[in-house]
Amino acid sequence: MKLRKLFVSILCILMVFCFTGCSSEAKKSMDTGVQSANALLDKNQKAYDMSTKSTLKKDVKDSEKANSDADYKKSTKKIKSDIKAYKNSIKQLKQVTKPSQDFLLERAKTVDTITDVEAATEETDINNMMNKAGGYYAYIAMKSSLVTDSYYADQSPVEAGTDGGAVIEAFKTVKAAKARNEYLAAFDTAGMFNSGSHKVVGTLVIRTSSNLTASQQKQLEQAIIDKLVELK
Repeated sequence: MKLRKLFVSILCILMVFCFTGCSSEAKKSMDTGVQSANALLDKNQKAYDMSTKSTLKKDVKDSEKANSDADYKKSTKKIKSDIKAYKNSIKQLKQVTKPSQDFLLERAKTVDTITDVEAATEETDINNMMNKAGGYYAYIAMKSSLVTDSYYADQSPVEAGTDGGAVIEAFKTVKAAKARNEYLAAFDTAGMFNSGSHKVVGTLVIRTSSNLTASQQKQLEQAIIDKLVELK
């Protein structure tokens, strides 16, 4: 009888140690994830979608409330996912910050409805802004099948400019891109002088034709942005 009681006691102690050990391993895994997250956050890097950083910070903070094996595992899973999302968003921002002309050409060619793509030179730049102070270093013109006006049919993408579909203007700084966007905004209600839609993405200004409807402009603009930030 005594031996039986002793056996049961030992078994109980072993089970307690077993569960405690599992919980400790789960907590260690969570703590490692938190350390990795804090190391990344300490770098204070900008991301294309800054909400990915906010989400990571929140979930790291929430991990402090975890007090069970299930909680530890749940927090670890969230933090790992958040870290990946934030890192990917950092990469996306880098892709639209002073990208090369070749990169812009490559991505522009993969946009749905884009039928022809061309990079302007200093000689063919219709705005006469290329490589000048405050100007863009690359101008990628795109003809789109959404623009049905036959007037642009025989024109090259650069000749048609924004009217033929869309344009990507690449600047060296966010400040220069924003200044260009503000300039274009002055023509938003200028009738025949309307320059179409325009949006700053990184150091780029994405422009779409005034010949398109508002819905078409948004559709094309988003399609261009999606290709620019796509990670491969």
